Amino acid sequence: MRRLILEISEKELLKFGLEMQPFKKIKSLEFLHFLRQDAEQFAVVSRVEFKDDSSKIEDLLVGGLLADVQLLEQENSRTYTVFLKGGPSLSSIIDSLGVGGYLFPPLEIRGEKLTISFLGSAQQVGEFIRKITVLGIRHRVVLLTEANFSPDSLLSKLTEKQRKVLFAAYKLGYYDLPRRINSEKLAEKLNIGNSTLGEHLRKAERRLLIHILAEA
Repeated sequence: MRRLILEISEKELLKFGLEMQPFKKIKSLEFLHFLRQDAEQFAVVSRVEFKDDSSKIEDLLVGGLLADVQLLEQENSRTYTVFLKGGPSLSSIIDSLGVGGYLFPPLEIRGEKLTISFLGSAQQVGEFIRKITVLGIRHRVVLLTEANFSPDSLLSKLTEKQRKVLFAAYKLGYYDLPRRINSEKLAEKLNIGNSTLGEHLRKAERRLLIHILAEA
């Protein structure tokens, strides 16, 4: 897998139909953990820093881009860790390009610019860059490299195929309760057999459990 980090200005985001109106008052907004990202909804844990003390987390709801914001922790008068939900998902925009791949931390808004981290195969990354270029969206490539996971990361214990299947299963709601996609539909999207999908998932889950329980 390869990792691509792009920087896109607010003006260019309008070509995606994404307006940053609720973020006019913030100095920075970093998406720390994706809890859900699909065409229906996104949910993330974020760290937000406002430009002045008078702003509140409820200001992020202005404009209707976000449906819910909840305070998790307040660091100081301007900086908060929050739960955000709703609005048009960035991943649905990527899905509409038809290239596959996934959004992956870090994803950050700072100085009216959006930094996107995209994870996919070499072909998916190349197609993603080609399509946004065709759309006339100006961007700056900050980083393009192999997605080498650190030895301390549990994901480094999996093969590339196992990571790909596990990422897709998580993204498309296979592990949600209730499930938003069954194994047959997931296998179809990945263009593999259902039995092959089950084998990859079982091996990936077993490897993760072995290392998790070994450290318990």
